[in-house]
Amino acid sequence: MFKDTKALVNKIADTAAEPVHTFNSMLQEDPELLIPLAVIHVVPIALMIVGTTQIILGRQKLKAEKERTKQAKLRAMIAGHGPHCGRHGRLHGPKPPMKLMAEEESPTE
Repeated sequence: MFKDTKALVNKIADTAAEPVHTFNSMLQEDPELLIPLAVIHVVPIALMIVGTTQIILGRQKLKAEKERTKQAKLRAMIAGHGPHCGRHGRLHGPKPPMKLMAEEESPTE
């Protein structure tokens, strides 16, 4: 049983090493292929690095914009006394004179 397993492992190892030997012999026969093969492997890696960098920068910009929006909302609430300052239904500012308030409240016929 162990002899069969050892023979199988050796066969798998030889089969796995075969493409490496083929690649090495191909480069020894035609060394001009080295540069195009290197470019073919480097270009996707470079594109991945650039894309990842753009994603990271985009997320940072989005986070900064969200923080700016949050700060602007907080400033608006502080400057305008907030949405629950006790004057619901009216605009912020000085109160109208009592005479005008009485005219608004009385029903007209």
